[in-house]
Amino acid sequence: MPEQLYRRFATVYDRMGADRFSAEMAEYTIRIVRKFDITVTDALDLCCGTGTALQIFHRRGWRLAGIDQSPEMLAVAGRKLARARIDLYRRELPSFSIPLPGDDDIGRGFDLVTSFYDSLNYMLTKRALTGAFRSVYKHLKPGGWFVFDMNTAEALKTLWAGQVYADVLDDLAWVWKNRYDEKKRTADCAATFFVRKGSHWERFTEVHTERAYPNSEIKAMLRAAGFMVRGFYRCFSFEPPTRHAYRICAVAQRPVRSRRGR
Repeated sequence: MPEQLYRRFATVYDRMGADRFSAEMAEYTIRIVRKFDITVTDALDLCCGTGTALQIFHRRGWRLAGIDQSPEMLAVAGRKLARARIDLYRRELPSFSIPLPGDDDIGRGFDLVTSFYDSLNYMLTKRALTGAFRSVYKHLKPGGWFVFDMNTAEALKTLWAGQVYADVLDDLAWVWKNRYDEKKRTADCAATFFVRKGSHWERFTEVHTERAYPNSEIKAMLRAAGFMVRGFYRCFSFEPPTRHAYRICAVAQRPVRSRRGR
Protein backbone atom coordinates (compact mmCIF):
# COMPACT_ATOMS: atom_id res chain seq x y z
CA MET A 1 0.00 0.00 0.00
CA PRO A 2 1.57 3.36 -0.98
CA GLU A 3 2.78 5.19 2.09
CA GLN A 4 1.13 8.50 1.16
CA LEU A 5 -2.38 7.08 1.46
CA TYR A 6 -4.66 7.74 4.44
CA ARG A 7 -2.77 10.80 5.56
CA ARG A 8 -5.07 13.84 5.39
CA PHE A 9 -7.89 11.39 4.64
CA ALA A 10 -7.44 10.18 8.24
CA THR A 11 -8.60 13.56 9.58
CA VAL A 12 -11.99 13.27 7.85
CA TYR A 13 -12.42 9.49 7.73
CA ASP A 14 -14.84 9.13 10.64
CA ARG A 15 -16.59 12.44 9.91
CA MET A 16 -17.69 11.18 6.51
CA GLY A 17 -18.88 7.89 8.01
CA ALA A 18 -16.22 5.72 6.37
CA ASP A 19 -15.76 3.78 9.61
CA ARG A 20 -19.32 2.42 9.53
CA PHE A 21 -18.24 -0.53 7.40
CA SER A 22 -15.65 -1.59 9.99
CA ALA A 23 -18.37 -1.48 12.65
CA GLU A 24 -20.59 -3.72 10.52
CA MET A 25 -17.71 -6.13 9.87
CA ALA A 26 -16.87 -6.27 13.58
CA GLU A 27 -20.45 -7.28 14.40
CA TYR A 28 -20.44 -9.83 11.57
CA THR A 29 -17.16 -11.25 12.90
CA ILE A 30 -18.76 -11.70 16.31
CA ARG A 31 -21.43 -13.79 14.56
CA ILE A 32 -18.66 -15.83 12.90
CA VAL A 33 -16.96 -16.34 16.27
CA ARG A 34 -20.22 -17.73 17.62
CA LYS A 35 -20.85 -19.92 14.56
CA PHE A 36 -17.45 -21.60 14.80
CA ASP A 37 -17.38 -21.58 18.61
CA ILE A 38 -14.09 -19.68 18.66
CA THR A 39 -12.59 -18.77 22.02
CA VAL A 40 -10.93 -15.37 21.74
CA THR A 41 -8.59 -13.98 24.36
CA ASP A 42 -6.10 -12.14 22.14
CA ALA A 43 -7.02 -10.57 18.79
CA LEU A 44 -5.16 -8.50 16.21
CA ASP A 45 -6.84 -6.15 13.72
CA LEU A 46 -4.83 -5.79 10.53
CA CYS A 47 -5.07 -2.37 8.84
CA CYS A 48 -7.05 -1.16 11.83
CA GLY A 49 -7.58 2.37 10.51
CA THR A 50 -9.21 4.68 13.03
CA GLY A 51 -9.86 1.83 15.46
CA THR A 52 -13.63 1.44 15.20
CA ALA A 53 -13.54 -2.36 15.02
CA LEU A 54 -11.09 -2.49 17.93
CA GLN A 55 -13.47 -0.31 19.91
CA ILE A 56 -16.27 -2.83 19.37
CA PHE A 57 -14.08 -5.85 20.12
CA HIS A 58 -12.84 -4.18 23.32
CA ARG A 59 -16.38 -4.27 24.69
CA ARG A 60 -16.17 -8.07 24.61
CA GLY A 61 -13.20 -8.06 26.96
CA TRP A 62 -10.66 -9.26 24.40
CA ARG A 63 -7.00 -8.28 24.68
CA LEU A 64 -6.28 -6.39 21.48
CA ALA A 65 -3.62 -5.06 19.18
CA GLY A 66 -3.87 -3.18 15.92
CA ILE A 67 -1.52 -2.39 13.07
CA ASP A 68 -1.73 0.13 10.25
CA GLN A 69 0.73 1.66 7.83
CA SER A 70 -0.65 5.19 8.26
CA PRO A 71 0.64 7.14 11.27
CA GLU A 72 -2.24 9.57 10.84
CA MET A 73 -4.85 6.81 11.06
CA LEU A 74 -3.08 5.36 14.10
CA ALA A 75 -3.10 8.79 15.75
CA VAL A 76 -6.88 8.96 15.39
CA ALA A 77 -7.20 5.39 16.68
CA GLY A 78 -4.94 6.19 19.62
CA ARG A 79 -7.16 9.08 20.70
CA LYS A 80 -10.32 7.00 20.25
CA LEU A 81 -8.90 4.07 22.22
CA ALA A 82 -6.93 6.04 24.82
CA ARG A 83 -8.67 4.41 27.78
CA ALA A 84 -8.65 0.91 26.33
CA ARG A 85 -4.92 0.13 26.63
CA ILE A 86 -4.72 -1.37 23.16
CA ASP A 87 -1.29 -1.78 21.58
CA LEU A 88 -1.06 -0.02 18.20
CA TYR A 89 1.82 -0.57 15.80
CA ARG A 90 2.86 1.11 12.59
CA ARG A 91 3.54 -1.71 10.15
CA GLU A 92 3.22 -2.26 6.40
CA LEU A 93 1.99 -5.26 4.46
CA PRO A 94 2.82 -7.77 3.20
CA SER A 95 5.56 -8.52 5.74
CA PHE A 96 5.11 -7.41 9.34
CA SER A 97 6.11 -8.53 12.80
CA ILE A 98 4.83 -7.52 16.23
CA PRO A 99 5.20 -9.06 19.71
CA LEU A 100 3.06 -12.17 20.20
CA PRO A 101 0.81 -12.76 23.19
CA GLY A 102 2.31 -15.01 25.87
CA ASP A 103 2.42 -18.78 26.08
CA ASP A 104 -0.51 -20.97 26.97
CA ASP A 105 -1.03 -24.72 26.67
CA ILE A 106 -1.15 -24.41 22.87
CA GLY A 107 1.54 -21.84 22.17
CA ARG A 108 2.21 -18.16 21.57
CA GLY A 109 0.19 -16.01 19.17
CA PHE A 110 -3.22 -14.48 18.62
CA ASP A 111 -6.48 -16.43 18.71
CA LEU A 112 -7.95 -14.23 15.98
CA VAL A 113 -6.65 -11.90 13.28
CA THR A 114 -9.06 -9.72 11.31
CA SER A 115 -8.75 -7.45 8.29
CA PHE A 116 -11.67 -5.34 7.09
CA TYR A 117 -12.85 -2.95 4.39
CA ASP A 118 -11.03 -4.58 1.44
CA SER A 119 -7.64 -3.68 2.91
CA LEU A 120 -6.13 -6.82 1.37
CA ASN A 121 -7.24 -5.72 -2.12
CA TYR A 122 -4.38 -3.22 -1.88
CA MET A 123 -2.03 -6.17 -2.34
CA LEU A 124 -1.59 -5.81 -6.11
CA THR A 125 0.26 -9.07 -6.83
CA LYS A 126 -0.28 -12.69 -5.86
CA ARG A 127 3.14 -12.66 -4.24
CA ALA A 128 2.18 -9.72 -2.03
CA LEU A 129 -1.18 -11.19 -1.03
CA THR A 130 0.33 -14.60 -0.27
CA GLY A 131 3.05 -12.82 1.72
CA ALA A 132 0.40 -11.03 3.79
CA PHE A 133 -1.31 -14.37 4.45
CA ARG A 134 2.01 -15.87 5.57
CA SER A 135 2.61 -12.96 7.95
CA VAL A 136 -0.83 -13.46 9.48
CA TYR A 137 -0.16 -17.21 9.82
CA LYS A 138 3.01 -16.50 11.81
CA HIS A 139 1.08 -14.30 14.26
CA LEU A 140 -1.63 -16.86 15.00
CA LYS A 141 -1.28 -19.53 17.64
CA PRO A 142 -1.88 -23.10 16.42
CA GLY A 143 -5.63 -23.41 15.91
CA GLY A 144 -6.01 -19.61 15.55
CA TRP A 145 -8.43 -17.98 13.12
CA PHE A 146 -8.23 -15.40 10.33
CA VAL A 147 -11.32 -13.47 9.16
CA PHE A 148 -11.19 -10.93 6.33
CA ASP A 149 -13.24 -9.40 3.54
CA MET A 150 -12.24 -8.52 -0.04
CA ASN A 151 -13.85 -6.80 -3.01
CA THR A 152 -14.57 -9.03 -5.98
CA ALA A 153 -13.92 -8.26 -9.64
CA GLU A 154 -17.68 -7.77 -9.99
CA ALA A 155 -17.52 -4.98 -7.41
CA LEU A 156 -14.63 -3.22 -9.10
CA LYS A 157 -16.25 -3.61 -12.52
CA THR A 158 -19.73 -2.52 -11.44
CA LEU A 159 -19.31 -0.21 -8.46
CA TRP A 160 -15.99 1.39 -9.44
CA ALA A 161 -15.61 1.42 -13.24
CA GLY A 162 -16.51 4.84 -14.60
CA GLN A 163 -18.53 5.74 -11.52
CA VAL A 164 -18.42 9.10 -9.75
CA TYR A 165 -19.52 9.43 -6.12
CA ALA A 166 -19.93 12.72 -4.30
CA ASP A 167 -21.41 14.13 -1.12
CA VAL A 168 -21.25 17.30 0.94
CA LEU A 169 -21.51 18.21 4.62
CA ASP A 170 -21.39 21.67 6.17
CA ASP A 171 -17.61 21.70 6.37
CA LEU A 172 -16.61 18.75 4.19
CA ALA A 173 -17.21 17.60 0.62
CA TRP A 174 -15.77 14.84 -1.53
CA VAL A 175 -15.76 13.58 -5.10
CA TRP A 176 -14.54 10.09 -5.96
CA LYS A 177 -13.83 9.23 -9.60
CA ASN A 178 -13.19 5.59 -10.50
CA ARG A 179 -11.87 3.57 -13.40
CA TYR A 180 -11.37 -0.15 -13.94
CA ASP A 181 -8.82 -2.16 -15.95
CA GLU A 182 -10.57 -5.42 -16.75
CA LYS A 183 -7.43 -7.14 -18.05
CA LYS A 184 -5.52 -6.53 -14.80
CA ARG A 185 -8.64 -6.66 -12.58
CA THR A 186 -7.48 -3.43 -10.94
CA ALA A 187 -9.42 -0.27 -10.17
CA ASP A 188 -8.26 3.24 -9.34
CA CYS A 189 -10.22 5.65 -7.19
CA ALA A 190 -9.14 9.30 -7.32
CA ALA A 191 -10.61 10.61 -4.06
CA THR A 192 -10.69 14.41 -3.84
CA PHE A 193 -11.70 16.14 -0.62
CA PHE A 194 -12.63 19.72 0.20
CA VAL A 195 -12.30 20.74 3.85
CA ARG A 196 -13.50 24.07 5.20
CA LYS A 197 -10.77 26.01 7.01
CA GLY A 198 -12.30 29.20 8.36
CA SER A 199 -13.42 31.30 5.41
CA HIS A 200 -11.80 29.13 2.73
CA TRP A 201 -11.68 25.52 1.57
CA GLU A 202 -8.62 23.30 1.27
CA ARG A 203 -8.43 20.57 -1.35
CA PHE A 204 -6.44 17.34 -1.38
CA THR A 205 -6.51 14.16 -3.46
CA GLU A 206 -5.47 10.55 -2.85
CA VAL A 207 -5.44 7.82 -5.51
CA HIS A 208 -6.32 4.35 -4.22
CA THR A 209 -5.71 1.23 -6.29
CA GLU A 210 -7.20 -2.20 -5.60
CA ARG A 211 -6.90 -5.55 -7.31
CA ALA A 212 -9.53 -8.28 -7.28
CA TYR A 213 -8.68 -11.98 -7.24
CA PRO A 214 -10.86 -14.94 -8.25
CA ASN A 215 -12.22 -16.81 -5.24
CA SER A 216 -10.32 -19.93 -6.29
CA GLU A 217 -7.03 -17.99 -6.22
CA ILE A 218 -7.72 -16.54 -2.77
CA LYS A 219 -8.38 -20.02 -1.41
CA ALA A 220 -5.27 -21.41 -3.12
CA MET A 221 -3.10 -18.63 -1.66
CA LEU A 222 -4.51 -19.24 1.81
CA ARG A 223 -3.67 -22.94 1.52
CA ALA A 224 -0.20 -22.10 0.18
CA ALA A 225 0.34 -20.00 3.32
CA GLY A 226 -0.61 -23.00 5.48
CA PHE A 227 -4.27 -22.25 6.25
CA MET A 228 -7.33 -24.43 6.18
CA VAL A 229 -10.26 -22.61 4.55
CA ARG A 230 -13.17 -23.09 6.94
CA GLY A 231 -15.72 -20.71 5.42
CA PHE A 232 -16.07 -18.61 2.28
CA TYR A 233 -19.16 -16.43 2.15
CA ARG A 234 -21.03 -13.65 0.46
CA CYS A 235 -20.15 -10.98 2.97
CA PHE A 236 -22.54 -10.47 5.89
CA SER A 237 -24.16 -13.82 5.24
CA PHE A 238 -23.32 -17.48 5.64
CA GLU A 239 -24.22 -18.23 2.03
CA PRO A 240 -21.66 -19.10 -0.65
CA PRO A 241 -20.82 -16.17 -2.94
CA THR A 242 -22.41 -16.10 -6.37
CA ARG A 243 -20.53 -14.81 -9.39
CA HIS A 244 -22.41 -11.52 -8.95
CA ALA A 245 -21.31 -11.02 -5.33
CA TYR A 246 -19.57 -7.72 -4.67
CA ARG A 247 -17.70 -8.77 -1.54
CA ILE A 248 -16.55 -12.02 0.02
CA CYS A 249 -15.64 -12.92 3.57
CA ALA A 250 -13.11 -15.67 4.19
CA VAL A 251 -12.74 -17.64 7.40
CA ALA A 252 -9.43 -19.52 7.65
CA GLN A 253 -7.72 -21.44 10.43
CA ARG A 254 -4.12 -22.23 11.22
CA PRO A 255 -3.94 -25.99 11.88
CA VAL A 256 -3.21 -27.03 15.44
CA ARG A 257 -0.36 -29.09 14.03
CA SER A 258 1.59 -27.17 11.41
CA ARG A 259 2.25 -28.82 8.11
CA ARG A 260 5.73 -30.15 7.50
CA GLY A 261 8.07 -27.37 6.47
CA ARG A 262 5.93 -24.58 7.98
